[in-house]
Amino acid sequence: MINKKYLQLIRSYNRFDINNFIFNKIAERITDSLDLLSIDIKRALELGINENLTFDYLKSRFIKSKIDRADISLSKRKIEGNFSFYKIDVDNINLKVDYYDLIYSNFFLHLTSNFEKNLRNIFESLCSNGFFITTVPNKESMFQLLNSMYETDIFFYNGAFQRFNPTIEIDNIFAIMKNLDFDSPSIHTDTITIDYIFFDKLLEDVKKMNLSYSYLDKKRKFENKNYFKKLEKIYKKNYSGNNFILEIKINIVSAWKK
Repeated sequence: MINKKYLQLIRSYNRFDINNFIFNKIAERITDSLDLLSIDIKRALELGINENLTFDYLKSRFIKSKIDRADISLSKRKIEGNFSFYKIDVDNINLKVDYYDLIYSNFFLHLTSNFEKNLRNIFESLCSNGFFITTVPNKESMFQLLNSMYETDIFFYNGAFQRFNPTIEIDNIFAIMKNLDFDSPSIHTDTITIDYIFFDKLLEDVKKMNLSYSYLDKKRKFENKNYFKKLEKIYKKNYSGNNFILEIKINIVSAWKK
């Protein structure tokens, strides 16, 4: 099960004005999809606040729209912006019924022990002809880093720890959406490939995502410098030439409510 206290802690860090490169690259996929919509969006909801790019896009395109933003924790720093903030339970996202024209989310909805219940609440909250879009990690996302961490774990601990939060399988998402009567569900897998010159920069961008493993069996102690030096050597040996390549694989999920 999710350690909600720890998840709330890491999501309480300032996320509103940090220029998170990876989340912004993922957000571009969301805005590309939204750019094709011909509906008028009067009320929209963002579930999980990881970037501002999508919000800024919607406010510039739908000037009179009301956009609510929701997360399990508000940033510690004072925030500014023309929106209402709602604190939510990651396992029970209670929303207004038949209220939103658009609900969107960027790398948040997989952080739950009850994905189906949350999708049901999302479906019920959409108006007729409402649109839903989310991005969730593909199970092979950042496999270079994950596999390198497992190998480093074995070197230091003779065993491997869980390092990434589990995600939702594509087939399971389709089955749930069909069962909930979403119209025209679509799942597209995309890969964002980033070429890093410095390994420290790769780690910095990943750490800014605040996606640490958040379940109850999380390793209690943080790793020291020796761990990351070994991790860099293993990563370079297995996946790098002159630079460090990282592939972020995402599943872009979208559907309508009739």
